Amino acid sequence: MTTVIDPKNITDFNRTDSQLEMFWLFCITVAGKNSDTTSKLLSSMFYGEDSPFDTLRDLGEDGIYKMLVANHTGQYNRISKAFTQSLTLDLRSCNLDDLLSIHGVGPKTARFFLLHTREDSKHAVLDTHILKWMKNHGLYFAPDTTPQNKQTYIKYENMFYLLVQHYFPGLSLAQADLLIWTQQSGRLNEQS
Repeated sequence: MTTVIDPKNITDFNRTDSQLEMFWLFCITVAGKNSDTTSKLLSSMFYGEDSPFDTLRDLGEDGIYKMLVANHTGQYNRISKAFTQSLTLDLRSCNLDDLLSIHGVGPKTARFFLLHTREDSKHAVLDTHILKWMKNHGLYFAPDTTPQNKQTYIKYENMFYLLVQHYFPGLSLAQADLLIWTQQSGRLNEQS
């Protein structure tokens, strides 16, 4: 099955409304999971749908929960609440605070969405891959896991910007993020 989201080519600043909705649902669902598996799962759940959000609206909160259980997504309560609350978002104009107001969405998920959908986005997705890369490039004191405290996150986000400017001066933050993720996750040498 062809998937709607290609984890190896995640950045797209020209998504259709439907693609933007699917990518946001991917961002919510992929937290702590394999990206390829999550992409296939969402593609099968919303196969042929013009608007994933319209499908979710038609299902209602109980129906969303049942769909998640039937498709074995895990984290049913978190994801069903996040999907339901997301239906009021304007994904073209929402900001970081709008995304963080969604149940179960943390700083990494919100920034991941913005970084890979907005060309002018200046955010860092401080996942374990990025943090490990930061440690390997001089920030030995970087945390092992994503900081949840807002000030701490911003502190390391700013350090990441400086490292990217130094090591990847010709790349955007989105390009650097994807390159580091593919290197750190071992996907750089995988065949497409």
